[in-house]
Amino acid sequence: MSLGCSRPLPLLIVTLLLLSAQITSAQLPNGPVSTREELALYSQIKALAQQLSLQEVTGYQQRRGEQRLGNGGAGTGGLRLFHRNEQLQWRGDLVTGFEGKISGAQLHRQLYSGPTCRGSQELGFFGGSSVIRGDVRAAFPDSATYRAGQNEITSFHGGLYFSDYRHDLGYIDAMAKVSYVVADIDSARGLSTRVTGPQLTLSAERGLALTITEGVNLEPQLQIIANYTNFAALQVDGDFLDTDPTPEVALRAGLRIYPVETEREIYVFANYWSNLAGEDDLYLRNGSRLKLERGAHWGEIGGGITLLESSIASVFLNLNYRHSLDDQDWTGAGANLGFRWHW
Repeated sequence: MSLGCSRPLPLLIVTLLLLSAQITSAQLPNGPVSTREELALYSQIKALAQQLSLQEVTGYQQRRGEQRLGNGGAGTGGLRLFHRNEQLQWRGDLVTGFEGKISGAQLHRQLYSGPTCRGSQELGFFGGSSVIRGDVRAAFPDSATYRAGQNEITSFHGGLYFSDYRHDLGYIDAMAKVSYVVADIDSARGLSTRVTGPQLTLSAERGLALTITEGVNLEPQLQIIANYTNFAALQVDGDFLDTDPTPEVALRAGLRIYPVETEREIYVFANYWSNLAGEDDLYLRNGSRLKLERGAHWGEIGGGITLLESSIASVFLNLNYRHSLDDQDWTGAGANLGFRWHW
């Protein structure tokens, strides 16, 4: 008698609904009348919060095998440390640039793992904290660039992941993450503001395994990440950041190449990223409005290797570099160092 394929675990669906219900209003900051320095800083924090969230999510998803065994038989846990230098830019009625760093730590623990007729399934939770901080410069059309100050955003996050591994080495991943985000804004003229709010991130990814040679596979990957940060209540003495109620959506199309049978996992990858176009509005107390664009396109290359491997634990390293593929000025490089244990 054959067993039917198990359905995806309903617990993940229930959890997604519960996490969605946690979105509440952001806290209102209080402060003096804002000038061009504060406007540049305010206009950037939602985009920075999204970039921080992408690092928390993609570092977990795109490198299959580093943080999870996928064998359906052993409990696993892990720790990931990540750091990267970033140079970012956003266009609109006000052009802003950011130069700084992202750092963070993330723990994960497997809750369930079991075989299916297709392969195996895994459910687990993760949590951690990360921060992005750096200097901000800005320019209005036909005017000189000026230093606006510094933005720092800290995230405290947690969530669930679900993976469905296939016998043919393909996979389906899903993730839900909820965060508490704190933005500290320090303008060049000495004024400070803090705004806080919730953030919800949902991610889904599909990967296939194609044989190139007898010992090498090519893995096409497609991922979609929807992110919503509730900074809609950012208001300072009449200046109001009206964020688009639709979530920010990022798409990733990637390729990963890896040898099938090696003592230590090793691979290289290339990704194309696209932030879907959209606009947020910054309404000024004089009645005027600044449009802030969301869209961006960039490429990413990198590789990874398992540095140490034993029967109970392993250590992995991942390096990556990205550069803009449009007229934005985006560059960045980063590293992930991870520890995985199983029993």
